[in-house]
Amino acid sequence: MATNDNNKYDITVFGATGLTGSHIVEHVIELSASQPEMYFHGFHWAIAGRNEQQMQQLIQKYMTKYPSATIPEPDILVANVMRRDTLNAMAKQSKVVINAVGPFRFMGEYVVRSCVENNCDYVDVTGEPEFVERMQRTYHDQARKNNTTIVHCCGFDSVPADIGSLYVKELYQEKGWSPVHIEMFLRIYHGEAGIHGGFATYESAVHGVGSAELLREIRKVSGLAKLPRPGPQLKLKKGVSYNHDMQMYTIPFPGADTSVVRLSQQLLVSGQAEPPTNSSSNPSQNKNVMPPTVQFAAYMLLPTFWIMLQVCFYGLLFSFLATTPWGRNLLLKHPEFFSKGIFSKQNPTNEQLRQTSFEITLLTKGYQTKTIPVDNHEPDCHVKVMIRGPEPGYIGTPRIVLQCALALLHGKKKGQVPVGVLTPSAAFWNTDLLKRLPSVDITFEEV
Repeated sequence: MATNDNNKYDITVFGATGLTGSHIVEHVIELSASQPEMYFHGFHWAIAGRNEQQMQQLIQKYMTKYPSATIPEPDILVANVMRRDTLNAMAKQSKVVINAVGPFRFMGEYVVRSCVENNCDYVDVTGEPEFVERMQRTYHDQARKNNTTIVHCCGFDSVPADIGSLYVKELYQEKGWSPVHIEMFLRIYHGEAGIHGGFATYESAVHGVGSAELLREIRKVSGLAKLPRPGPQLKLKKGVSYNHDMQMYTIPFPGADTSVVRLSQQLLVSGQAEPPTNSSSNPSQNKNVMPPTVQFAAYMLLPTFWIMLQVCFYGLLFSFLATTPWGRNLLLKHPEFFSKGIFSKQNPTNEQLRQTSFEITLLTKGYQTKTIPVDNHEPDCHVKVMIRGPEPGYIGTPRIVLQCALALLHGKKKGQVPVGVLTPSAAFWNTDLLKRLPSVDITFEEV
């Protein structure tokens, strides 16, 4: 299908007046003031949502806050997930839509469908594996036919982990080595104001536990290739354990990262992440070797015994309640009680956001050869990578998703981005996203 040449807007932020969406809008404007070179000449954008008056107030607020902004004010598009005609109109006018309207398992498909049908590329900030894998199975073939790229999980879920794994693979390839194991350890830092998350994140987690069985059923009928197992088996340490390398307690990370890294690798192995071979104006810009497959495990770091006990208690209670309708209703009615104050229906304060940051450690193993030994003996080399960034949900995610949108916008023109329904490293392995992220303080470093 021919590309849509009538797109008026390079980027449209959908869900602009929501908590995450408003932070994305602010970052788009702020970045044009602090790093105007990020935008090309003639950049034109829009914001979309249900309430035109609120969107006008949002624009006025941030254009006043950043008087040195170098991009024009965004146009306003009135769009509602329950009005298909408005979503189609938004998609027809946009080159890339940033979708910040969740929970995605309830509202995301409407936007994906409109983008696929109207040849509009798309990124979102979901961290819901069931939604992602359902969209991949439902719309991938149609998106490929329509030359459209849909990229899920382009926020803190799960770019640091997925692109971080890509970074590790590239490090090994540069050394002439072969990676086989990546263990991820996440630590969140906060200040005296405490740590606080938005209600939408909590709501997505509640429904995510409830849809675990559906995710298993989706995977049973997946047409993607099964992943090979390079090297000896990397076993996930279930429950609480003490990691002597990190000198902290760990639990398996409950987020989407493991699912996303797995799906990215399946897409690569299945040949679904090949960029166009004949559309690049400069083929020399394309990378020659696709990333190899590794085994991946993810953990959350718990720095003290007391924190470990609290996380276990509230985690077990949450997991038990989230499996039943009455339990989910209870969790959603009293988020503050069931999360020990971390989540509530009140938004985090600016002080809480400024004092919070994340740090991810990737402990990796491999072989000092370009090929993996057939006998799967113990790896003989290792690389340690640190990934750091600001508060993940409302400072880090807007920075990450905007860079993904820009990488998609630029990479698509150069023939560097595959088409279909994809995940971050499957979509961006052949682009400059890894170089873009440090410019907004999402850093990757071998140590």
